[in-house]
Amino acid sequence: MTVRVLRSRRAAAEIEEIAAYLAEYSLPAAQRFLDSLQQAQRQLADFPNSGALGPQPSTRRLIVGSYVVSYRRRGSDVEIFAVRHARRSDASV
Repeated sequence: MTVRVLRSRRAAAEIEEIAAYLAEYSLPAAQRFLDSLQQAQRQLADFPNSGALGPQPSTRRLIVGSYVVSYRRRGSDVEIFAVRHARRSDASV
């Protein structure tokens, strides 16, 4: 069963910020990050419960390289609500 994967405004802004930061130093690194994120979204579309349980109720986390993708189910959809570097103190949102 394939579900729709959405990004919250906050997650979209975080993804844009991460990609821009990486692009300052390496365009290939920024592209690898975006490609990995697309692969993670395809995984969530096919297997929406594939990530580990998150620290808050009804949330899950998927590790994508050095980043933690936090998401939750919204009806029949999956919503990515945060993307943080794993070393950030607030990565386990």
